[in-house]
Amino acid sequence: MFRLWDRPEKKNFRSIQRGTYRWRWLRTLLFIVVAGVIVVGSLVYTQRLVASLVSREQRLVRFYADILQSFASTNSIESLFMLDRVTPMIDFPCIISDSNGVPLEPYDQFTLNIELSRLGRTHVEQAANLRQLAAEMATEYPPIEVRDPNGRVVNYIYYTNSWVVKRLRVLPIVEFILVSLFVAAGYVALALQRRRDESLIWVGMAKETAHQLGTPISSLLGWIEVLQERLDNSQHDDYSTTAIAELRRDVERLRGIAERFSAIGSTPKLEPTNICDIVERTVTYMHKRLPRHGKTIEIRWHSDSERIVVSANEELLSWVLENLIKNAAEAIDGERGVIDIAVSVVRYRYRSTAVRITVSDTGKGMSTAVRRNAFTAGFTTKERGWGLGLALSKRIIEEHHRGKLAIVESAPNQGTTIAIEIPLQDSHSVTS
Repeated sequence: MFRLWDRPEKKNFRSIQRGTYRWRWLRTLLFIVVAGVIVVGSLVYTQRLVASLVSREQRLVRFYADILQSFASTNSIESLFMLDRVTPMIDFPCIISDSNGVPLEPYDQFTLNIELSRLGRTHVEQAANLRQLAAEMATEYPPIEVRDPNGRVVNYIYYTNSWVVKRLRVLPIVEFILVSLFVAAGYVALALQRRRDESLIWVGMAKETAHQLGTPISSLLGWIEVLQERLDNSQHDDYSTTAIAELRRDVERLRGIAERFSAIGSTPKLEPTNICDIVERTVTYMHKRLPRHGKTIEIRWHSDSERIVVSANEELLSWVLENLIKNAAEAIDGERGVIDIAVSVVRYRYRSTAVRITVSDTGKGMSTAVRRNAFTAGFTTKERGWGLGLALSKRIIEEHHRGKLAIVESAPNQGTTIAIEIPLQDSHSVTS
């Protein structure tokens, strides 16, 4: 048997939707992988560069020690010449000490690339700071020994890395931070682009729906007038009069729906509105039109005040309430069910006063996974439905009315409670 929800276009929509989500995840994963490759590649390259520079500096200082040892043994002019040529090539700090680790004097001749003025003004301060500096160097690299012809240690050469190597060692951390910021910025950009694309799709769909509804609504209004005229010229029939009245009411509701879809994508006009009247009219309209499927569903509503004025768009707010009531009715599995709507004013200590509307049902409730995805466009647990009702409702409340819409309570077989909060204009907006 061919069922409504077995339509090919429905399956095609969902397959396209799954493909879109899959492509988004693949695109995000690809972005993360590329960023990871950049980070790892940069770290490996930097570490190799640092290792190469450290090896060069160690070879250079050992060569310098060999020349010092040769000069100490032979006092040859060639060793002195080599020493003069090699010394300018050393661009990292070095301290030459005696066999006891005491820096040799004068310090300006037996230290390389060290500003003595920063170590102190007096000779005593410089001596103490040079010893401390040599001890710190020894923790990084073992000092190089300089021996005399008899094999005794006569000098030690303490050294550390140049400022280039030290900065290169910090570079991977900087690169990691920069790439992380790049990944975060890219992810935010993709998320914003995805949200913008979804908004454009919603706007386009809404505008086209409003356009398509316009023609049959105008035609229906014309036929209603024809029927009303014929009824006025004939014998009055209470049933026909009631039918035409209900038909007119439904057509007016269709016109309101078209206006709602037209409002999507544009800034709706907000006006001071008594929210209690909106709830009452919506409940009255929905009570006769709920998808009962053999069930008995009672809708109850109550308010703490008779008049609660908020800045709202009546058509859009009614749309949200209709979506919530319809979802609540469809969630009721048993033969009997209750939908309870409560309107109250909440006063926060550090925030402005707001009106809260809670819609509770005695239905099957939601699991944790369903709650987490309930407001995702396209997500639905129904065989029929597009999964846009809650997503559109959240958009209407949060973007157009600067309020909040959230699932307060829900658990399997324990019903669901959804709350709407819209800020009040001032304290005079409530009348008991």
